[in-house]
Amino acid sequence: MRRRRGAGLLGAALAVAVLSGCGAASDDVGDGAAPASPSASGSSTADAGGEPAGERELLEIESREVAEPTTVRIPSLDIVSDGLDPLEVVDDGTLETPPEWDVAGWYAGGPRPGEVGPAVVAGHVDSPTGPAVFTGLEEIEVGASVEVEDADGVVHEFRVDRLASFPRDDFPTEGVYGPTPDAQLRLITCDGAYDAERGYTDNLIVYATAVTP
Repeated sequence: MRRRRGAGLLGAALAVAVLSGCGAASDDVGDGAAPASPSASGSSTADAGGEPAGERELLEIESREVAEPTTVRIPSLDIVSDGLDPLEVVDDGTLETPPEWDVAGWYAGGPRPGEVGPAVVAGHVDSPTGPAVFTGLEEIEVGASVEVEDADGVVHEFRVDRLASFPRDDFPTEGVYGPTPDAQLRLITCDGAYDAERGYTDNLIVYATAVTP
């Protein structure tokens, strides 16, 4: 099914690092996207500190090996996002959505791209007025290069291992946020059919591994 351009939002919901899905449609570009609602199972809960339950291993990183990411480039798709927005977990245990249609966001509580572990970058697939930062991401091919430049000017290159689409209520939590032995990257956006009240039905996830240590 072809996407309906004009109202897709990405609502990246963490519950024990679960991405719940896409938010409801909005006609106001300026007010940003609301976090997705907790899943029907009730698993989308945070502890008293506002952190996703069981995720302190990711959130309490005492030292950093690389600088914050600033730019994501996918040369094969002509996708570029400058000035990445850091995303945090809000009170209801969800990861806030990127505030701008044309700028991706990264999960600031987890590993940075280039550090050991799964760095997560999320972006909108479209906007009320047309394409957004991750429009066309579903066309990325296995083996494609994804470059993430950090604040020190270092470019961290990743190669796409695979991509998959999952229903909002069947998100592969461990496969996206679980620990990895090397530096990896997850790109996430909306996918599937579009519903005017609930937004997109699925999440597209691109899995990539660092080319260099």
